[in-house]
Parts: sequence; C-alpha cells; structure tokens
Amino acid sequence: MELITKDKAKEIILNNRSKIFSVLFTKKNGTKRKMNARLDVKKDIKGVGLKYKPKDFNYIIAYDMLKKAYRTININTLEQLTLNKKEYHIKN
Repeated sequence: MELITKDKAKEIILNNRSKIFSVLFTKKNGTKRKMNARLDVKKDIKGVGLKYKPKDFNYIIAYDMLKKAYRTININTLEQLTLNKKEYHIKN
C-alpha cells in the first residue's frame, strides 16, 4: 500500500476517468462510506445541474456502481483509494 496526499489521490481519480475505483471516506454525518465508483457516467442525467461547484469544496461527483446513483466524494476526508489493483492510503 502506497502513502499519498489528498491532492495526489484526487489527481489519480480524475486522470482515470472511465475506470472503476474504490474509495473509503467519511460522510458529512460522520459515518464512513466505502464506495465502488466511476466518473463520466451519463446515465440518468437530467440536465438540471448542481447548485454549487464541487471543486470549490474539494468534492468529486461519481457514480456509485452498487447504488446506481450519483454520490459526492469528499476528498478532505478521503482515507483510502483502490484503482487498477493498486491500493493507496491517504495522508491526513
């Protein structure tokens, strides 16, 4: 397992847009979420858009493969990332 910064984790996720990845992070309510996700999914997009800019809060919007819905990943509370069979631990 490789130790990386939050900025490096965000870069890795954004540079592998169409690949499935797994993350572990803390949700806004304090519970942990493990999610298998993917970026650039166009399914069920209604064209309404968000009321905020995710990058302003260091968030990434991803498609949760199990729940089949869009979810917000908080990079600020990211603990672990797995992509291409490589596991990364995130520095606090």
